[in-house]
Amino acid sequence: MHAFHSVNITIHISFGLLALGLGLAALRAPKKRGSHTKWGRYFLYAISVVVGTGLVGALLFRASPFLVMLTLLAGYVSYAGWRNVRLREQRSSGFDVALAGIAFASGLLFLGIAKASEAHWNPSVLYSTFGALSLVTTYDAVKYFWLHERLKSGWIYEHIYKMTSAFSALVSAFAGNVLPQFQPYSQLGPSLLGVVMMLWFMRQTFRQQRSLG
Repeated sequence: MHAFHSVNITIHISFGLLALGLGLAALRAPKKRGSHTKWGRYFLYAISVVVGTGLVGALLFRASPFLVMLTLLAGYVSYAGWRNVRLREQRSSGFDVALAGIAFASGLLFLGIAKASEAHWNPSVLYSTFGALSLVTTYDAVKYFWLHERLKSGWIYEHIYKMTSAFSALVSAFAGNVLPQFQPYSQLGPSLLGVVMMLWFMRQTFRQQRSLG
């Protein structure tokens, strides 16, 4: 099991670094079909491996509460952001909303486990990450059951929010591990930077749409 754990960690870290590079390439590319789509697709492939190996580590080995919660967040928003592009203004499926419920319930369950355990965890980091997961899963459920017609035209802003959130979750995990002496700021800082990036990209998209309309 020790050898398997080492291999799993190596794959997790390698694809995490790859996903960071691919995510940055997607963010820098013009937001239209072409290079942005290509790099974004590769980013999703890489982050799928990161999430998969992260969940394996959480289930079979001891894992940091912070990293498990980030894995749940990154996994869900990556999938949901991809679905936004696939569906655009169409209503999401029952599977989509079920997955949102599973992600929320898993986060809530793990939060309870972390609080009951003796593992070291920083409340500000864990609660803020769970808050971000709760926000996006609740929004997707509300949109599916009640407000689809009113919110469907904002799919591009949902895509921006979710994919930028996935990227900032990776940066937060990277910074938290590389700069443990600066925790929790090395973990919270990338999240705040992610919010700034989301707002900037949304503003740029809004201006482009207004100029075309």
